[in-house]
Amino acid sequence: MKNLSHQVIDWLEKSNLVNVADIHIETLMLVSKFGQLTTVITKGKRCREEIGNCLINMIIICIMSKVSFSDCLDHSIKIKEENLNDPQYILLKIYNIIGKLSGDIANKDKINKEIWNLLAYLTILAALNNSSLLECLEISFKKIQNKKIIRFNGNILEETHEDYPAALAMMKTTTKKSKKLLGNLNSAVQKSSAKQAGNDNSKNMTE
Repeated sequence: MKNLSHQVIDWLEKSNLVNVADIHIETLMLVSKFGQLTTVITKGKRCREEIGNCLINMIIICIMSKVSFSDCLDHSIKIKEENLNDPQYILLKIYNIIGKLSGDIANKDKINKEIWNLLAYLTILAALNNSSLLECLEISFKKIQNKKIIRFNGNILEETHEDYPAALAMMKTTTKKSKKLLGNLNSAVQKSSAKQAGNDNSKNMTE
């Protein structure tokens, strides 16, 4: 699971899908993904891909919040409750946790506990589908990893979107300018350091 989550993180970063400024948008996306999960469950269908989609959004939120998703996977929570065989009950628990998660993000509080709890209930939900979090994430990731997707101005654009070419070009231009600016800044710092060192040497020789 950790190896796959690292692959997902690499893909997300290369696709420019991780931007701290968009964390509130991503939180709404997570609510939307759980809504899709609920729809599938109420129809009595298997929900492995939907669980995987939720996991990917959770990974994005963890990155944006500077929380290690791998560490969250290590934090095992044992849930001892009745009705754990009832998907509807689990969904209610999940929505309660998402409400707390949204509040934590809005208040810039730590989100670790909510991520732990979500992982615990999603694990149970996956088991009810004769699956696992690993399999669910694999199914979801395989479906999107070969797609060319970028986030631009808070919107997620696929390669088939009419604005994709222009958005991609603008992103590349911005990246080049940022690299050039960083290079000029580093060069200026090095020159300044060299000049200061020369002045110090001259001063020492004079003394």
